[in-house]
Amino acid sequence: MALWHDLTGNLAFVAMALVSVFLVVGGIVIMNIMLASVTERTREIGLRRSLGARKKHIVLQFMTESAVLAAAGGLIGILSAYLVVYLVQILFTFPMNTPISSVILSLGVSTAVGLFFGIYPATRAAKLDPIEALRADG
Repeated sequence: MALWHDLTGNLAFVAMALVSVFLVVGGIVIMNIMLASVTERTREIGLRRSLGARKKHIVLQFMTESAVLAAAGGLIGILSAYLVVYLVQILFTFPMNTPISSVILSLGVSTAVGLFFGIYPATRAAKLDPIEALRADG
């Protein structure tokens, strides 16, 4: 019984370490996507700012996009996990259950990671000078 406890404890630790690495990598990917979006949409940002959009509106727009992107990724991850659990149950007749609280927590964490890694691109977009942004090659 002690061996089983040690095995499950080690497995949980390895799983948490992997999840942490995946979250950081996913966050970096989201940040890069959003930075590319800022670069591609420089003229749009300049136009919005020149028409009266405040910096907070630009930040809100890019933070919302980051959160939606991360939540979509989290949802795809949850659906993939359910598929894996289903296949494990069929192949090994091993009963597994996933509490709904874990699903909600994982979706919330993935969205929070997207928000965190979206801060830099959002503030960079908001700091663009409208005149220079309109002059940018599009």
